[in-house]
Amino acid sequence: MKKIIFVVTMVLLGFTSCKDYLDRPNLTSYDESNFWKSETTIRMYAQGAYLNYFAGYGSGFGYGAWGPGYAPWADEDIRTNQWTTTTATSGNGWSFDWVRRHNLMLNRVENSTTISDDAKAHWTGIARFFRAMEYSDLCTTFGNVPYFDREVLATELDELYKDRDPIGLCVTRIIEDFDYAAANVRVNDGLGQLNRDIVMAYMLKRLLYFGTLLKYHNLDQAVATVALNKAKWAAEALINTGRYQISDNYRRIFTTPNTLRGNPEVLFHREYATAIGNHAIVTVSLMGWQQSGPNFGGQVGTTLRAINNYLVTDGLPIKQSPLYNHTPDKYYQDMIQNRDPRLLASFGDTLRVPGITKGGIGFSSTGVASIKLQPVEATVDNIMYVNRNNITACPLMRYGEVLISYAEVMAELDQFTQAIADMTINRLRNRNIRNNDQGEFLPKLPPMVVSGSNVLANGVVIDDPDRDPTVSPLLWEIRRERWAELIFEGQRRGDLKRWKKFSYLKTLETETSGPSDISMGVPFNFYRWGTTSNPGSNPTDLDRLRSAFPDRGSLYLFTPGDSTRIATYNLWLPSSRRNWIDGDIVYERQYFDAIPLDQITLYKEMGKKLTQNPGWQE
Repeated sequence: MKKIIFVVTMVLLGFTSCKDYLDRPNLTSYDESNFWKSETTIRMYAQGAYLNYFAGYGSGFGYGAWGPGYAPWADEDIRTNQWTTTTATSGNGWSFDWVRRHNLMLNRVENSTTISDDAKAHWTGIARFFRAMEYSDLCTTFGNVPYFDREVLATELDELYKDRDPIGLCVTRIIEDFDYAAANVRVNDGLGQLNRDIVMAYMLKRLLYFGTLLKYHNLDQAVATVALNKAKWAAEALINTGRYQISDNYRRIFTTPNTLRGNPEVLFHREYATAIGNHAIVTVSLMGWQQSGPNFGGQVGTTLRAINNYLVTDGLPIKQSPLYNHTPDKYYQDMIQNRDPRLLASFGDTLRVPGITKGGIGFSSTGVASIKLQPVEATVDNIMYVNRNNITACPLMRYGEVLISYAEVMAELDQFTQAIADMTINRLRNRNIRNNDQGEFLPKLPPMVVSGSNVLANGVVIDDPDRDPTVSPLLWEIRRERWAELIFEGQRRGDLKRWKKFSYLKTLETETSGPSDISMGVPFNFYRWGTTSNPGSNPTDLDRLRSAFPDRGSLYLFTPGDSTRIATYNLWLPSSRRNWIDGDIVYERQYFDAIPLDQITLYKEMGKKLTQNPGWQE
């Protein structure tokens, strides 16, 4: 093909004078004079932003926002990260390169004279969608940021070095951009391309976030209300298309190789294929980072709080349900039976502890292993599921998230009714889920019944002893449902941030060097005890074991019939201590990151001021 192009070029040269040829526009490369003249090149430019916002399972060993242990406390995992204590000196996500990129696209598309008005409206909508996404990320991280609605020239120093705009103003502009995109982006622009449904789904996601962030942090109540109402509009417009439905096979949404085309629940996904694009999320779930040795490394484990979040099959929380095993000493299997079927679609049904492997599968740091992103057929013997060879497709946006977000929006607007419960949460509960995607179907949760601000299950009013008293019973149950539905999808920490509930991440009531009372966010750990080397090696003598280790609480037998191993629920984890004091600036400042010091210095050198977030060094 290269030879053919070369011959054609030489023939054309034969019919053209040298001067005429040099005066012609460049036909083999692009510059400002010819790049913005066709939809083909504009599309190419827009697609350069896809991976910035739709990374999915990431690439190679960079697995993005998904899976167990993606970031500190993403799903309240066991890792030992403390709160940030020093102010960033540079970087920290403070960059407006993508803002400039999207503003440049807006300007060039607007001034293009060679594409149709319809195309101009569509690509303007795409650019404004991306600008809304970028400012969403910036405001999520920093709160107030300087807002630029156009390409700023290098000579416009006052504009380039202006101080941060209030987050309420920025969110108002984000709403305007989403509004325009939802009205003008095409309903269908081809396979794998952004379309109107995807725009509305992200509009719902981001405006729910900012509506609740502004509300619970008391930053701008008027804009919060506008954002929540716009999120409601986007959700209803999307639901009313009738194009999507809940998939029965919950786990297969996250574990299907290559592509999710045809899955009725998936609006948008990232495809992977061998030798084209690969990731490592299955490897992390299957056996942790370590690829060799007797234990195959360790998965970052989840917390007891996460397991306890799931309802029992009578629709009640574990501390209220008579179906839950309330004895202090029980098998792990006793903890997970008769529970919301999503629990066994997200977590393994046996403990994985250090020193014990099952079929070459590694352990979890808490004994409880995530399987939600791990295909049933995945083994260390299959090259597709080890190292960074994974090719499962990532559901970037799915209808299950749309429904649970709509439920929360309506509750925040005091418009949640039984009809809303039936079209959202009760649809999610009606899935037919098999244990480990095999065998018999697991029992479903009963429908959620709403009565004023109360929630009922089978005629019983839910009264969870662990409910945060500052959260209404209805909102508490909707938030519970959200965690169960979206666990390991990289959303939990953002949810706690927007609700102003980082206090849930506290692991000990006091900063002491010994055993202490615990909050409901305490992590837990499981350990194996040998047959001879430890005082409590005989697990049939639970009293003796309890006496030998008085700082440990309930004891969980590893496997029924196994007389050589016992797993203990360890109350004292000093390495994982993480305190929280409401109102203390050392902790409250964690909600918004520090503006890097080099940027503050740069502003000073230009005779300008860049305001730091409260609590961080200026």
